[in-house]
Amino acid sequence: MSTAVAPHAGPVLREWRHRRRLSQLDVSTRTGVSTRHLSYVETGKSKPSRELLLHLAEELEMPQRAINDMLLAAGFAPVFSELDLSDEALAPVRDVIDLVLAGNDPHPTTVIDIRWDLIDANAAALWMTRGVAAEVLAPVPNVARVCLHPEGLAPRIRNLPAFASHLLRHMRQVLFATHDPQLAALIDECESYVPHGRSESAKIADVVLPLEVEVDGYELAFMSTVTAFGTSRDVTLSELSIETLYPADARTRTVLDERPWAA
Repeated sequence: MSTAVAPHAGPVLREWRHRRRLSQLDVSTRTGVSTRHLSYVETGKSKPSRELLLHLAEELEMPQRAINDMLLAAGFAPVFSELDLSDEALAPVRDVIDLVLAGNDPHPTTVIDIRWDLIDANAAALWMTRGVAAEVLAPVPNVARVCLHPEGLAPRIRNLPAFASHLLRHMRQVLFATHDPQLAALIDECESYVPHGRSESAKIADVVLPLEVEVDGYELAFMSTVTAFGTSRDVTLSELSIETLYPADARTRTVLDERPWAA
């Protein structure tokens, strides 16, 4: 006969402590929890309170999805909701997204999740995908894949080596924060699209690395801003970000003002 082992949060805590490259002493010093108690929690010898787990999670900078998983492993209810964006409770959020997409016209604006999957976009952003192979856009467009795939925008990005290096570095930073396995697989995929030896960093003299790209016969240059929802208490919402591309030169500004996608 086998004996059922009660679930506990220890393995999740230990994994995130290792990911943050912290020793038990480091965590003890930062949180005021003794190393002995931490060891007992990680091995399951001690059952921590919900409050202690949340305290440790905050110090380890665990994402909301991981915190929910840890609480469930310990037998507690999740602290963060995880609603579908279509849920009625997120109607005000959808209104804000619609407002931002419309308000940023004619500047290309996309809403993405932590895996760079496209959630929504305005007409200017969709216009930039003209000429991208249909299979690259299916089943759900992924902004990173669209940018770096050889049948996507990559052949038309004039500063591809520097842009690819910047994008992949940003993706790795998100991976370090989230350790999302799907994002890790996407990074491996996108790295395979960048010819070996061509990836390079932006020059130190560059204040902002532009995206220099040809779209529909126009030579354009953009700089980007990224916005996230602050103080989110929902996993889905915490993983959304909104990126807007603004003209980096007068020529691009003129083209956008003419709104060629509406012709």
